[in-house]
Amino acid sequence: MGIGNRAGTVAVAAALVLECGAAAAHAGSGARAADPQEDRGAPEYTFRDEFSGPEGDPPARSRWTQLTGCLWGHRAERQCYTADGRNARLNGDGHLVITARRESFTGDHGVRRRYTSARLVSAHAPEGGSVQVRAKVSGWRRGAWPAIWLLAEPRGGRRRYGEIDLMENGLNGSRWNPEYHVHTDRFSAGGAYDVDATRWHVYKVAWSTGRSGRARFYVDGRLVRSLPYRVPAGTPARLILNIAVGSQAGRPAADLRSTMTVDYVRMTR
Repeated sequence: MGIGNRAGTVAVAAALVLECGAAAAHAGSGARAADPQEDRGAPEYTFRDEFSGPEGDPPARSRWTQLTGCLWGHRAERQCYTADGRNARLNGDGHLVITARRESFTGDHGVRRRYTSARLVSAHAPEGGSVQVRAKVSGWRRGAWPAIWLLAEPRGGRRRYGEIDLMENGLNGSRWNPEYHVHTDRFSAGGAYDVDATRWHVYKVAWSTGRSGRARFYVDGRLVRSLPYRVPAGTPARLILNIAVGSQAGRPAADLRSTMTVDYVRMTR
């Protein structure tokens, strides 16, 4: 998410043709978009969560770890992250809903905050490949910072080992359009997707590591941009789904309530 501890052409063209036909037609609707990888008989997923399950259930512990605590982003963030379904739960319709809201909460070490939220980290840590996430966020609320991002390990050397933001929203507390970024120790760049984040969209990144590493960003099957991602070869990364409060998103609204709804997460080699 860009702060502290959070911190061939032919092949691409062919992928675009296939993905656009399968995904773009469904991107703005509530219906689940067809998966272009399934249509062309791609390799099996290395990680997949469709978030099926009873309403109110927490996300599967075999796939996700919910990090907790109240001291995030060099203590610039205003939320406590919780677990056990308090701020991240299934809605019974095949979706995960992460909610950031105003409520008093006392976390570890007696730290008290006025907002709670959730931060999920994938059990799987790929060393490259692709990740696609179909998601939408609620309307703009000052101070809300929803994000879908990859954080490379080990976390102690985050900049050296890299970060890829598939989608983050609410930066500077005023913009409400989804953005993408790459951060390494020597390079940072990104931009904005020209889409309405409150509608369903498929955010995808295909990435590789090493001296020629790159991160290719897609939205609804359309290639948006390709950026260098030069980190040590074979560096693993875990996917994070969260809504931070405050910090780079600005001073949070007193009545803040913000959601990020996720339809699916799918990873391939």
